[in-house]
Amino acid sequence: MTQKKIEQRAFMVGLAMNLLMGSLGIVVYYITQIQALFVDSYFTIITLVSGIAAITISKYSARTSERFPNGHFMFEPMYAAFKSMMTLILLTASTIQVSQKAYQYFVYHKGDVLNLTPIIPYEIIMVILCLTISLFYSRQNRKIGRASTMLSAESKSTRIDSIMCGGIGLAAFLVLLIPKNSILGFLLYTGDFFVTVILVLFSITTPVKVLKNAFIEICGGRLIDENIQNEFEACLRKHFGKEVILTGCHIYKTGMYFSVKVMIDIVDDEIGTGLLRDKKVRILEELKACYEFVHLEFVYA
Repeated sequence: MTQKKIEQRAFMVGLAMNLLMGSLGIVVYYITQIQALFVDSYFTIITLVSGIAAITISKYSARTSERFPNGHFMFEPMYAAFKSMMTLILLTASTIQVSQKAYQYFVYHKGDVLNLTPIIPYEIIMVILCLTISLFYSRQNRKIGRASTMLSAESKSTRIDSIMCGGIGLAAFLVLLIPKNSILGFLLYTGDFFVTVILVLFSITTPVKVLKNAFIEICGGRLIDENIQNEFEACLRKHFGKEVILTGCHIYKTGMYFSVKVMIDIVDDEIGTGLLRDKKVRILEELKACYEFVHLEFVYA
């Protein structure tokens, strides 16, 4: 099975899981009207919609044309960037909304007691489903050498969802133990504010990191990944032998497409372009066993 097929199959499985989770989340949110659940459920809906886009991009990005001879892999980091920005917008909007509700309670003493009873069993189910799909995405990405920018983005965003679900469920359980007339009774009215803010602060770094990496790919920056760098350099040195000295290796990644610029120095003057061409073919054969889309360029030092 090709890398693209593995990626597309993973998104299809994730699509079905997110459809189930999103439907459950919206139902429970409208029952309880708890803002933290809005973050949770609509976060899942964004994942569902973006999953459909991810499948389309995955099928289309490898296609070549006269104008784009190397494919349309730019769409993959663009997708990751858009997904991260949507996540940040949702987290920000939710924080503003719960802050307004908390302000109304603390300043004007207006508010309703939170309906927390349906949340706990729902969140237990959601944590299990979210962790399952996050681990599934991560495992499928490892199968293809962590080459998929989109699978990486989906795995991390679904992990955020599981953290949010777990935090909401734990907070709901603790708040249910608080007597209405106790010193902590205000949490029965404003608990979703504190839970939402804590979860946002805890999880906001993940979409920021994904957004940063996506823009590095979009702008043509070098890949800084020691594992991939060492893997590529080991393959190059093995095939170069003693005749060719590897002086540098710059890897540029755009989605699942790797462009590798290899700086070399020729020790043996008898090595011609024909032999270098043969070495290049063998290097590409080995690399493409793990990375399906690789372009290799030799540069004389």
